[in-house]
Amino acid sequence: MKILTVANQKGGVGKTTLAVHLAYAAVEQGSKVLLVDFDLQGNLSLTFDHVPLVAEGLTASVLFGEDTPDVLRGMHSELRPGPMALIPADSELINVEKEDNGVLTNPAQALQQLSGLYDLCIIDTPPTLGNVLMGALTAANFVVTPVAVGLYELAGVEKLNSTFRAVRSNGLNPQLKHIGIVPMQTTSRSPAVVEALASLRSEYGDAVLPVELRERVSVRAAIASGKPVWYRTKGSGHLAAAREWKAACAEILRRIH
Repeated sequence: MKILTVANQKGGVGKTTLAVHLAYAAVEQGSKVLLVDFDLQGNLSLTFDHVPLVAEGLTASVLFGEDTPDVLRGMHSELRPGPMALIPADSELINVEKEDNGVLTNPAQALQQLSGLYDLCIIDTPPTLGNVLMGALTAANFVVTPVAVGLYELAGVEKLNSTFRAVRSNGLNPQLKHIGIVPMQTTSRSPAVVEALASLRSEYGDAVLPVELRERVSVRAAIASGKPVWYRTKGSGHLAAAREWKAACAEILRRIH
């Protein structure tokens, strides 16, 4: 099982929207997908509330428990995975942030016990640096960064890159691979956004994926209905959004295979 973490140390950039679409795209490619919601807001859990839980009582905060890997190892033969399964967010995630950094490796060990049941694990993360985000990065093989294109958002990209370097260099996860930056919520109607996107590509070069996800009403409507934007398309704007998101998801999934 490959583990992909969707991360940015800023809220409102589209992390959950990207995670949702990646999950649907991977299932359509024939993969079994494990969804893990490490964001206390629980938006990924809400979107996939129709998806079976991996196991009763197994929530995101439980993955940080020292005994969880042993518990999951004992349950392994009883689990019957479908195309998707969910480990939902829960209120105890706030207490994980109060623990010492000894808990950071526990999610990686816990998820390893599920590796034979799923092809891809997608982790949605909180917008702040702390134990929960660090645990998600420590567990991941890959990380992808959605970035809303604007002055304040771009200013945080280097801070996030510093976090990735720290995870690699301090021994938590030396093999962590950054797939790249996904420009989100762009619009050609704003000269400032056009200029910011050009600056992003100039500054980070090939680290910025060759895709662009524009601000479109159809994307918000799709997420509200719990479906990918390419589901039951209507109108030219909706079709354009479907093409953009399919292409972006295909590019990301291609890079982890």
